[in-house]
Amino acid sequence: RAATPGFRYRRIPCWCCCYCISGGGVSGPFSILPFLLLVSTASLLRGKSAFVFVWILLALLVGEPLLGGMATVHPPLGQLFIYVLALVAVAVLADSLVISLERGNRLALQRDAEVVNLNALNREIVQHMDVGVFVLDRQNRVILSNPIARTLSGYRLWTSAPVDLDLVQPRLATAVQQPAQGDSEMMITLGGRDPTLQDSAQTLLVRNIALPRSPYRLLLFRDASALRAREREAQLAALGRLAANIAHEIRNPLSVIRHAGNLLGERVETPDSRHLFEILERETVRINAIVESVLEMARPSPAHSEPIPLANWLPVLIAELQADPLLASMTIVIWEISAQLRVYADPAQLRQVFWNLLHNSAQYGVAEDATVRVEIETVRADKETVMVTLRDFGSGLQPEVMERIFEPFFTTNSQGTGLGLSMVRELLRINGGHIDCENHPQGGVLFRIFLPCWCLEGEE
Repeated sequence: RAATPGFRYRRIPCWCCCYCISGGGVSGPFSILPFLLLVSTASLLRGKSAFVFVWILLALLVGEPLLGGMATVHPPLGQLFIYVLALVAVAVLADSLVISLERGNRLALQRDAEVVNLNALNREIVQHMDVGVFVLDRQNRVILSNPIARTLSGYRLWTSAPVDLDLVQPRLATAVQQPAQGDSEMMITLGGRDPTLQDSAQTLLVRNIALPRSPYRLLLFRDASALRAREREAQLAALGRLAANIAHEIRNPLSVIRHAGNLLGERVETPDSRHLFEILERETVRINAIVESVLEMARPSPAHSEPIPLANWLPVLIAELQADPLLASMTIVIWEISAQLRVYADPAQLRQVFWNLLHNSAQYGVAEDATVRVEIETVRADKETVMVTLRDFGSGLQPEVMERIFEPFFTTNSQGTGLGLSMVRELLRINGGHIDCENHPQGGVLFRIFLPCWCLEGEE
């Protein structure tokens, strides 16, 4: 190279030598390399660094002639100007490309976060639905479920892994595998979960939903008995409002009829006629009692609750109630009650509850020996609830009667009103409690009353 005319060797920085030796400047065969380095630098070190790199290259290009360079012939000024414009254009494009990529990355991350949040929201919605939900794959495995579905299925060995529907509930799996056109609904009766209980079979209303263009399908199911209970509650509420309106309209003319009957009875002297007016008086009194009961049930007074110590209050109440001729011959046994056990309720309304229940036992709880015996037991159901049980020793109730026992106006006694147990349930609801009824395994009917517990500070 020393023989090359016009060649001058000078020491310049190594990075400058690298460019000049490897690329030969603008006219060299590797003049494209700065563009590649420019794009790489912009993509790796953010877009603005591309302009810094452009200024470095410009300094090299301008400095090469000033420092002597390694070539005798330098590129024309126009070629150098075009090369500089190309560098600037590539820098601008690289910067725009990096900005677009960063914006796309941010949008992708934002979409990923939204999808994750949406999936979490969907899972929360499914978990809190009042309908049982199973998501099945093509192998009929449960890959997603909510608490209600797990409870209704009766399966207890749930894990995070998919579970075959045959293991969860064989009858449900058999019904689902039957061919159906599109979405379908079916009623499935499952076996009782507790073999020691009577009438523990459970009926489910199942809806099978196929998901288009998806390998999964949905099973939605409800407890059919709970659905029937809700429908019955709605019907009873409408019936109660209608009965209250009718009773209000009947009460006034009934009072007029009763008063007119009394006036006419005073003028009648024959025994036969007096007997007829006595029947008229008795039946109008009965109708008036029904009207008052309907109005009281439809528009009950609010509860004035207070702590009631059952150990002292209940025996006194039972003694007072047995002054009633219908309850006088009844044998009522009160099992020992803890002195610390108290309920929070309205004493007058709770008295009405016991009066109605004992009258019901006196009519329907007659044993085979024609005696009536009732046992009352009081226990602490949990930290906030007291359970009072009343059991008679009669013949029990038929399933169709048990299902309707709390309905207004339902009675098997031609002389009854069918409002006593309905009023019991309504009074307990006002006091924050409820009542259940079932046949006792050893005979008779068992009523369970649940009331709020009143606890002093420091008690559990």
